[in-house]
Amino acid sequence: MRLIATHKYSYLDVQSLDERQARDTLFRYGENCFLLHMTPGEGEEDQILWLDSRAALLWINQSVEEYGSI
Repeated sequence: MRLIATHKYSYLDVQSLDERQARDTLFRYGENCFLLHMTPGEGEEDQILWLDSRAALLWINQSVEEYGSI
């Protein structure tokens, strides 16, 4: 497994109206297999998504406004 890219971004928590930090990390797992680890912030559950090459490329090229939207 190899680290490909990391996105860190701020977002507004709707319930508490606090600004939080989230981090998405993309790993390459094989030839056409990528793992996206999404960490939304304090006290919330992480998400893991398996992506193919096309989806990983789209994720890498997201604009700042689209972070966390996959």
